Amino acid sequence: MSRNNSFSTMQRNDSFDLTLAHHDHVVCVVGVGYVGEHLLRSFGTCYQSIGFDISVQRLAQLQPVFGHMPNVTLTNDESYLDRATAYLISVPTLLKADNTVDLSHLISALAMVLKHVQPGNTIVIESSVQVGTTRQILGPYQNILHCGMSPERVDPGRTFPTAQQIPKIISALTPASNSIIHKLYARVFEQVVPVSKPEVAEMTKLFENCYRMVNIAYVNEMSDAARAHGIDPNEMIDAAATKPYGYQAFRPGLGVGGHCIPVNPFYLFSNNPNLPVLKRATKLMRNRPAALAKKLHRRCAARAACPTGPRILVVGIGFKPGQSVLSYSPGLAFATELQRLGCSRLVFHDPLVEQAQVPWLEKLDHAGFHPGRLDLEFDAVAVCTRQHGVDFTVLDKLRHCRVKTFDTA
Repeated sequence: MSRNNSFSTMQRNDSFDLTLAHHDHVVCVVGVGYVGEHLLRSFGTCYQSIGFDISVQRLAQLQPVFGHMPNVTLTNDESYLDRATAYLISVPTLLKADNTVDLSHLISALAMVLKHVQPGNTIVIESSVQVGTTRQILGPYQNILHCGMSPERVDPGRTFPTAQQIPKIISALTPASNSIIHKLYARVFEQVVPVSKPEVAEMTKLFENCYRMVNIAYVNEMSDAARAHGIDPNEMIDAAATKPYGYQAFRPGLGVGGHCIPVNPFYLFSNNPNLPVLKRATKLMRNRPAALAKKLHRRCAARAACPTGPRILVVGIGFKPGQSVLSYSPGLAFATELQRLGCSRLVFHDPLVEQAQVPWLEKLDHAGFHPGRLDLEFDAVAVCTRQHGVDFTVLDKLRHCRVKTFDTA
């Protein structure tokens, strides 16, 4: 008999003695994408844990990762949720075509969890959401469940500090729930930072990422200005970084990518209309890859030997170094604009990105990435991401092919 029967007999706003905490939680991570994988890895070292995902393919990918962890069970069988006492929801919150926030995955995941919870269980939203979302969707259950929000801080490719060493913000709808959630997370993370309410946690996550958006847009603008004066932007940045206070170094690049920084501003715009600085920065960063592609195409077309257009090799189309993910990838946006403008040949080189991920774009393999071939076959090489596994010394040996580097990180 499913546990949801006991929960469904209670009204959502009935009171329940929430001082009765689970001392030995079974944690269920709902959604084991990139963020969920890290959550499961962390909680699986301290608790019996379940990783639930609807994607059989994703679970198969993770089986070798978690096969050696006896505390972890991977499943797409919803009945396993009956075993849990704490549910961490880490499903995608994406943007719709009109740039409004799509909460459908979160709403669906919550509806599923609510069929399996018991009074006194814990539900924490880890997904990025608009300010007010946690209270809106979990508020009706705050008297019978421990409901909270803990924004993820996973940084793809980062190995230090470890996930457990990164301070973890937690929040809850009631003081009692805050205490319970604090205890749940304190066994996993070295520093747990409780805040007064979920709205603070939600806003903090968006503030952190939009801070990066604004500063990257600013450093790109200043770097472009520095080049106009014959100044190396990185020398300028390094010199400024010697100031021991009031400054943090950012590096110029083609743009921002991934599931967080490019989309988080729109979570704020949904209920904060008066954010002109952030809106301007977001627009600049969205348009930058296409604008730089136009500039490179125009210059290459003027000197290209081929009348049908320039021959351009795009190096690095993963959204950042060390990553094969193409979500909001500046390099992919750059290549897409070049294709629209027209090239006699357009090729990409990225050891981490498979040809099947970009079927419309020819891939140059490692064997073809050598000076003789590049000089012979291309008018320009555009470095969009300093991708791991690329031998960039090859580009120093080119004699005829022009090299344009957009990512200096």
